Amino acid sequence: MTTYSYNRQVTPPAPYVHVAIQTPESELAVSDVPALLDSAADVTVVPARVVRQLHLSPLGEVAVTGFDGEVTIAVAYLVQLAIRQLGAELFKVLASEQEPHVLLGRDVLNRHRVVMDGPQLRLEIS
Repeated sequence: MTTYSYNRQVTPPAPYVHVAIQTPESELAVSDVPALLDSAADVTVVPARVVRQLHLSPLGEVAVTGFDGEVTIAVAYLVQLAIRQLGAELFKVLASEQEPHVLLGRDVLNRHRVVMDGPQLRLEIS
């Protein structure tokens, strides 16, 4: 189990973790990338700068509907993703030029036990 304090640099404070993202084909990786837990998202989104750093190859395009109901097209990529010392797994993620950090969707979150303690501004994940 890993324990995190909420990020108090945002208002209201939010549950963030750090992830490592690696290419499935090589050892090229980025570590300690901030990731916001986003239980409203079906799929995980990574900043496009991470995709460029890792030289990822696109899998294809996916139609995505935002909270405003607007449909946009996003490019999907295959990555190995791990939350700190928890095991890495393969995930199909989407890339976004607008996101400064990873948005961890239910595709990743549903593989873990997550306890969010809002009053204590702390989360546990295993």
